[in-house]
Amino acid sequence: MNDLTPTLDPKYAHLPLYLQRGILQRKLEREEEEREERRYQESIAQRRAQIAAKRAAKAVQEEAFEARRQSHLSRDTPFVMTSAANVVLDTIDRCVRFGHNGLIIGAPGVGKTRALEEALRRSHTLEGPPVGLVTVTGVMGNSTMALLEEVAPHVGVRTVYGVAATLKLLCSRASEFPVLLFDEAQNLSLRAVRDLLAISEQARVQMLFLGNDEALKFVHSQKAAIQQIARRMPIREEIDCILDTDADLLAGQYAVEDPEALRLCRALAETHHADGIGKVLPIARAIAEAAGSRTVDVDHLREALALFPHFLRDQAKAKATPQLERQSSFKRLPKRR
Repeated sequence: MNDLTPTLDPKYAHLPLYLQRGILQRKLEREEEEREERRYQESIAQRRAQIAAKRAAKAVQEEAFEARRQSHLSRDTPFVMTSAANVVLDTIDRCVRFGHNGLIIGAPGVGKTRALEEALRRSHTLEGPPVGLVTVTGVMGNSTMALLEEVAPHVGVRTVYGVAATLKLLCSRASEFPVLLFDEAQNLSLRAVRDLLAISEQARVQMLFLGNDEALKFVHSQKAAIQQIARRMPIREEIDCILDTDADLLAGQYAVEDPEALRLCRALAETHHADGIGKVLPIARAIAEAAGSRTVDVDHLREALALFPHFLRDQAKAKATPQLERQSSFKRLPKRR
């Protein structure tokens, strides 16, 4: 032990030296423990401050994200029961009623994805049949494991390592049975479609595939493998455009009342369907509100269209070509069962 005599407390001078040193040693140990405790409490306070700062930053980020989402929602076209949406929702109901898989082919922008979002909303609020939505990306379409990982949560199965083992679980352990909706199905490979249809048959899960004309590769071929796929998709629909009445319904959501403006909306719908209306009309309404107008007139629409020069070019090309009489906005096959 070091010599502690110079620092000994005089009030313990009557005690033997070894006791004085022991008292002093314990005092120093207590002081060290107190310093250690203070450092520990400071570290806890610092950690709590860091956690509070992270939570505050996360709250600000979530608030900004929610504000951005609400801003996007305010610009989005409200759901309207167009002919295309009616076909999509009716096809989902038929898949549930008859226990068959389906395929919907539609031109880009007619409102397939918006109808799927409405079906998902109705599923969550128990207004419609249970559905699960999978948006097929390019990467997912070329990776069977990535596709199965998206499908598994919808049928109540946890994925495992390996495609074969996961596929086996999906076929034998499915505990939930929604209608699986595959948007952008043209990104799926034929092998992926065969695997999905195998899950459908063995797990009794109905599937509805939606895509553009490229998805016709699943049913239009003389190859045996593709004919087998086609046999498993007996419910088929094709949506080629939206009707003028659909354009009027969408325009009505943005207070378009001027007949000339309605005609312009119909012309826009002929070339760019519901997607074109959903892009132009929110801007036209903002222009009308800035001008103090309660309704959107043709001048507001033309000013909004000027921001989309390719829309104007497409409309000019459409006027230059002979106009064919539009019989229907969709083809329903088969008509009667």
